[in-house]
Amino acid sequence: MNAHPSDRDHALTQAHAAEAAMLRLDRDGRLIAADDRIAALHTALGGDGGGVLAVPALLDLARHGLRLGMRLSRPVTVAGPDALIDLWCECTPGPEGIDIAVTTWREQPLPAVAGPAPGIAPLPLDPEAIRVRIASDERILAIETSLALGLQWRPEDVMLKPLASLLTSTNGIALHGAAGIDGQHVRLAGNEQIWSVRRVASQAHGAAQLVLTPAPNPADPAAEPAPPPLFDGERLAHMFGTQIGPALRQPIGRIIANAETIGGRLEGPLRADYANYASDIASAGRHLLALVDDLADLEAIEATGFSAAREPVDLADLARRAAGLLALKAADRSIRIDKPAEDETVPAIGEFRRVLQVLLNLLGNAINYAPDGSMIWLRLDDGPDWASVTVADQGPGLTEEDRNRLFNKWERLGRSGDGGSGLGLYISRRLALAMDGDLTVESAPGQGARFTLILPKG
Repeated sequence: MNAHPSDRDHALTQAHAAEAAMLRLDRDGRLIAADDRIAALHTALGGDGGGVLAVPALLDLARHGLRLGMRLSRPVTVAGPDALIDLWCECTPGPEGIDIAVTTWREQPLPAVAGPAPGIAPLPLDPEAIRVRIASDERILAIETSLALGLQWRPEDVMLKPLASLLTSTNGIALHGAAGIDGQHVRLAGNEQIWSVRRVASQAHGAAQLVLTPAPNPADPAAEPAPPPLFDGERLAHMFGTQIGPALRQPIGRIIANAETIGGRLEGPLRADYANYASDIASAGRHLLALVDDLADLEAIEATGFSAAREPVDLADLARRAAGLLALKAADRSIRIDKPAEDETVPAIGEFRRVLQVLLNLLGNAINYAPDGSMIWLRLDDGPDWASVTVADQGPGLTEEDRNRLFNKWERLGRSGDGGSGLGLYISRRLALAMDGDLTVESAPGQGARFTLILPKG
């Protein structure tokens, strides 16, 4: 008698968690040793003995551990030949390479992508075209083509990754949102050809097909060759969070501390105008430090293999913490924060510090744009499989055009002088998606805004 799928998954998880799978790579990512399960997965994905590990998510994690020179523990999802495999990995770098212990191994069926997405009529595939199927959250479900593109990756390597990991605009900037992509020219990762995009959407399900056909590459025989890039992107891809950011934080922190000492007249009497100058310097330093933090977060969330931890969190407790941390900022403008009651609890699954980071961003934005003396509400809700926290304000509200642009990178909706980077909401939504949730907005001009963070319960 066949076991129920959920019983099989539980038994498989328990059996695989009981004995850790071991893997050892050299500093170039070549396989030195692996137990049978890892070796079989490596071979199934096209790897050979002694070659570079053919499991991209594990290889990215190993290289990240070697770059940082520190032990890492995090979940990883691997697309196997016939299943998605959820792993919990512990990486320990050493002088000769890195050891990876896989302490959890849970398999689930691959998404059904053999047929067209619901609500979309099948399209004949032009022999000169590429067809990309994406889900409603713009994650890649499948790539189909008969072209020999000469890429260094395979379609399964980008399955379930954001569309921005596959396509960029012709000037190299990542695309954010497929809604307006129809008719645009784009480049495919690892390919210099320019492609024209046609989008076929399903109104009922939010899924879509993107059909890419070659577009003529602009060429001017008399044009000068393009200058070499100022930076080696591969070499510097992970430098900000590990090297540049820490190098900037220390001097900026000193500037802030010294300016606050001067402005507070702690070293003796000082003319009022000089004290105000010092206060402005400290404020500018804090804005610059926030930008450094945003850029480090941006690098982290856009790194290959980024994922958030899955742990039990209490949205009510996190909402109260965020309100407490920003209480003084709100009080400076006589803004009241209506937070959840002390005995209120709403369990969810997410990463504690990332959920708090999102809530602090939403609440900080509400304080920045709400009128003096107004109210901000933190409201909780839950359902059978999800939980949410909403930050509502009495600010000027947003037009439909603003709402469509709000979660784009560097988007500040034309505002200036508030010290923002235009990254906060982009990072917050990416973090919400990484925790298998979402971040949404409801607003209209003159009616304030309601930002809702949604997280799964299990």
